Amino acid sequence: MTVVEKQSRTDARKAFRFTVDGNEYVSDDRHIDTREILNISGNHPADEYVLIRIADRRTFALDLERKTDLGEKGEEVFRTFHADRVYRLTVDGRGFDWGDASIDEADLRRICEIGEDQVFKLDREDRPDEFVDDGGEIQLGESGTERLHIVARPVVKVTVNGNPINLPRGWMTGLEIKSAAIAQGVRIELDFTLDEEPAGGGDTQIIGDDDRTFIEGCERFGAVDHHEDS
Repeated sequence: MTVVEKQSRTDARKAFRFTVDGNEYVSDDRHIDTREILNISGNHPADEYVLIRIADRRTFALDLERKTDLGEKGEEVFRTFHADRVYRLTVDGRGFDWGDASIDEADLRRICEIGEDQVFKLDREDRPDEFVDDGGEIQLGESGTERLHIVARPVVKVTVNGNPINLPRGWMTGLEIKSAAIAQGVRIELDFTLDEEPAGGGDTQIIGDDDRTFIEGCERFGAVDHHEDS
């Protein structure tokens, strides 16, 4: 018996698992075409859908007749879109396909497997490059291909009680802001009440220990001891 024959008999006894839109499915066939993946996962008629394969920190749009080897890399992961076109973007020069006119930053972060100390930055030809906010969206519907790079999360300056401190750009809780201020020499305590002064003026907004606020730079915070002596 040849190696190929042995492999074929082994495959015939196996069930090959794959995931579509977060749901797990099983096929007896190791080599399965895109149309069958869509039909098994309830996305029909298949020709009205775009199937995206997520692998090797990339995304790939698959033609309906394209065969996928379900036994090659372990459990395959796919996303579907009820759409008639594919949108393209690049990350550090690597091509990505997507089936919607926007992609969530969180989705792209998971696909690219980047760390919390890294962010995406959009190339802009006619204006300064832009950081992509954590939890934001990247629009793909404009003409041309969006080009992104993975860069170190920038550090920005804010003030706490008039004292300048450095914070990572992105979402932070009130407790994290106070902790960072104390670590950088600001004379406050963790149980102080933190508030933020709106950029355009107006009443300050209290930020609780578990409340999150987005740090872009230049924010002004106050931290006050509101405990009364007993």
